Parts: sequence; structure tokens; C-alpha cells
Amino acid sequence: MKKKLYIVLFLTTILLSGIIALQLYWTFTAYKLNKEKFDGDINVAMQRALDSCKKDYFDSIRVVIVKRLSDPGTKIKLDTIRDQDTIHVGLEIGISNKYVGMSKPFQTTIPKFNHYRQKIAHKATVPEVVAEMSFYVPQLMDMVEMSFSFEDISSHSVQLRDFLKAHSNEPSDSVMAHNNIIQSGVYELPPNYRGADSVKLHRYFKEAMRQLHPKNRRIGDFSMVWSDMPIPASDFDPHHVEQLRYSESEQFTYKYHGFLFLQDTPKNTLYVRAVYDRAQVGILSEMVLILCLSGFLIVFTKFCLFYIILTIVKQKKLTELKDDFINNMTHELKTPIATITVAIEGLQKFNGLNDPEKTQRYLQTSRNELSRLDGLVTKVLNVAAFESKKVVLVKEKIAIDDLMNELIEAEKQKTTKEVSISYINRDGIGEIEADKVHLRNIMLNLIDNAIKYATEPVDIKINLTKHNKYAVFSIKDNGMGIPAKHIKYIFDKFHRVPAGNVHNVKGTGLGLNYVKYIAEAHGGKVSVASKVNKGSEFTVSIPLKNG
Repeated sequence: MKKKLYIVLFLTTILLSGIIALQLYWTFTAYKLNKEKFDGDINVAMQRALDSCKKDYFDSIRVVIVKRLSDPGTKIKLDTIRDQDTIHVGLEIGISNKYVGMSKPFQTTIPKFNHYRQKIAHKATVPEVVAEMSFYVPQLMDMVEMSFSFEDISSHSVQLRDFLKAHSNEPSDSVMAHNNIIQSGVYELPPNYRGADSVKLHRYFKEAMRQLHPKNRRIGDFSMVWSDMPIPASDFDPHHVEQLRYSESEQFTYKYHGFLFLQDTPKNTLYVRAVYDRAQVGILSEMVLILCLSGFLIVFTKFCLFYIILTIVKQKKLTELKDDFINNMTHELKTPIATITVAIEGLQKFNGLNDPEKTQRYLQTSRNELSRLDGLVTKVLNVAAFESKKVVLVKEKIAIDDLMNELIEAEKQKTTKEVSISYINRDGIGEIEADKVHLRNIMLNLIDNAIKYATEPVDIKINLTKHNKYAVFSIKDNGMGIPAKHIKYIFDKFHRVPAGNVHNVKGTGLGLNYVKYIAEAHGGKVSVASKVNKGSEFTVSIPLKNG
């Protein structure tokens, strides 16, 4: 049996280790998949953030264009023309200001002009319609920018002169620089554009990441890495990006700075990356439910396997106890049977029937052994009955002193040891309402045990006291005592304490289990205090009255 138990333990350990290994592998795989998705979503979020910045950029440009076109010094002329070859009515748009005369008009149609007017939610002015149309028609935007360029150049002559000195050494270069200014120097760049861009992009990126990962509690723990020059592909470390604790986006181009003036556009292009130095913290926060379920499954599996092993161990122990019980019962039953057999043979073969005194002695011996046999059978039947909850208590008023004195006298006559049993009813309790048969059996078991497990001379003290509504019996002996490791098992069925040097002690291991059951069935309890080689004291409390 022990070998089989070790095999079960070994197989259970392997099974548990396999389950834990699979759970850890599955959790690690789930983390890697979430990490890969997180790495991809960083790029998606960055693109969305850049799109939002681009929209803000064009919205701000639109506002400036409308404001400058609405300036009193700027004139917008709309002329209708009729095409002789078609029935459509054309429309010419011209723009002039105090620095530049009316340019060559831009030609379109009235339906197209009205189309862009309808894209504006409110009742639009002419400058608003021209500004809206310029974003979709490059030729019109060129005309608007040309008008603004001459105005900007004329109003910033000092900056223009400094710019030409810095960028031109020859007349041909001056002309080229002048043309560059006209093409790209329309809008003025704010002095703190990098800080403003960083804050804006940071905000949009965080919002986009929060939409993609709403359960990530560390979504804001990132940094924006800006640079003036693109990082060559050869400088990227792919192993760094693929680390389980680190995440960064691809390199994106950012050029939505607001307004540029006297600057070459490429010089104002920035390159940006989003970096998460501790990405694993946020990813794991998204996996809290998965991790908790995985941990619960491991703990629950360990509990189930532990419970199975504990049950097997208990069953093994119970089997051993039952085997001991069967062996003890066999000897207990064989002894009275053998004694009765010898008595009958003595009557039959040795002319015992002709000797009345011998006949009486043999019959009395047989009667005593049959009584002992009946007691053993009764114990077994009682245990079987209360295990199936079939014991019915028949309570009656019992004169407790008479019952105890009767039991003490019977035990003294039954034993061959030198026994001293004292009984004191300290609180003068007259009657107890209980089942007389079972109460008698409780006391018989306790007194009989005290005698069996003690060396001569046996000294037993029985005290009866009253505590609240209970009668408390104390049975104290001077026996061998009970080892501490057996105390908590003493009332278990079939459990027997080793008798040490007392080799002739017989028993079934059912007595104290029966005592505990009957005491609790009455609404009371039983306890024990014991010291090895000093003796034991059993305390039984029984309600004085029913209910």
C-alpha cells in the first residue's frame, strides 16, 4: 500500500508540474501576442496622432487665410463670364492688396464655387469660400500664397536682407533664394514650436493609445524622442525593439509646425518616435483577468490533487485501523468462545454434571463470557447505528448516585486488579434527564478504560459538579496517560493508543468514539486532559434537563 501511495504521489507531482508548466507557457505566449499587438498599435496610434495634428494644422492655416483675405487692404474680385460655346456661366476670381496689383484671375464655374460654399456649415463669406476652395484647388492656393508672399516680403525687409546675406554669395544665388522665400516663406514659425508640437502630439498619441488599449493602466508612461535628422535604418537595433519589456514606434515625419517665414521647409521637418521603456507593466495590467484565472486554475488544481492525496492517506489509515479492529475483534470474540467451549467440555467429559458446585461454576463462567460477548456485539451495533444516524435517545429521569454506585461496584467485581474508585457528587445533583442505557455505557467505557490502561494499584476519582445547566462528570485515573500526538485522534473511530508495556490490554477502538457521539447527541460534549505516566482526566458534560 505504501509503495502504491508513493507511485500516486509521484504521478500527481508530474501531473501538477505539467499543468503549471503548460499554464506558464500559455501565459507567456499570451503575453508575447499582446506585446506584438501593443507594438503594432503604437504605430497605429502615432499615425492617428499625426493625422489629428495635420487636421489642426490645416484648420489653423484656414483661419489665417480667412483672416488675411478678410483684411480691408485685400480685395477679392468676382466676375462672371459667359462661354459662347457652352451654356455654362464662368466665374473669375482675382486677388490684390496694397503690395501687389490684381493678379491674373483664376477661372472656375459658379456651381463649383457654390459647392465649396455648401461645405461650410454656416452662411459663408467670400473670403471663407475662397479659403476653403484653395485647399482643394492647387492653382487657387498658389495665387493666394503669391499674394501673401509679396506682402510678407515687403513687411519683413530686414529679415529678408539678413536671410539673403546668410544664404547667397552670388547674384544667381540671390535670385534663387528670393524665389525660395516666395515659395516657402509665407507663414511665420512660432519661436517655441517644438514645445507646442511635443505637447500636442503627446496628447493626441495618448488619446489614440487609450482608445486602442482602454484597460492599460500605464498607457501614459511613454516619451517622445524628437530629432532634426532621420535615423538611418542601419542604426536601428531590431533586437532592442523586440525585447519583452521595451516598445517603440517606427520613425515618423512631423512637419505640421504652424506658420513658416524665411525658412526652408526641409529644415523644419522633425522626426519623432514614441518609446515605452516599461511596456510590460501596462501589458500585464491588461492581462490581470487572464493571470488571475490562470493562477486560480493552478491553485485549484493543487488543492484538488492535495485533497485526493489526503483522501487516499486517510483511506489508507482507515484501512489499517479497520484491519487492526478486525484483528482485535477476532481475539476478543475468540476468547469468550474458547472459554465457553472449555466449560461445556468440562461438564460433558469430566462428569461435571454430577457435581452441582462445579456445574454452577462452569455455568457462571459461561454466562460471564456470553455477557462479555454480548457487550462486544452491542458496541459494534451501536457504532453502526449512530454512523447511519439511527440512534434514538429515550430520555428519562435518572437517580445519578444510584447509577454511579452500581457501575462502580460492578467494575470492582469484574476486574482482577487492585482498584480504588471514589465518587463524589459535589453539588448534590439528584436527577439527570438522559437515556439511561447510553449514559450507563458512557460511564462504563470511561471507567473500564481507566482500569485497563493503569498499573496496580489503580486509583480512579470520579467527581460530579454542576456548571450552568449541565452536569459535569470528571473521571481521573493514575494510568499511563496519552501521548500528545494521539490526543486529537483519541475520539476517532478505530483509533487506539499503543499500550506501551501493558501487553494484555484488549479493545476495539470504538469506545471513546461512542462516548463522544452519545455525549453530543444529548447536547453535551467530552474532552480529555492527559500527561504521560501521570494519568488522564476525561470530562463529560450532559444537560440536566431535556430541551
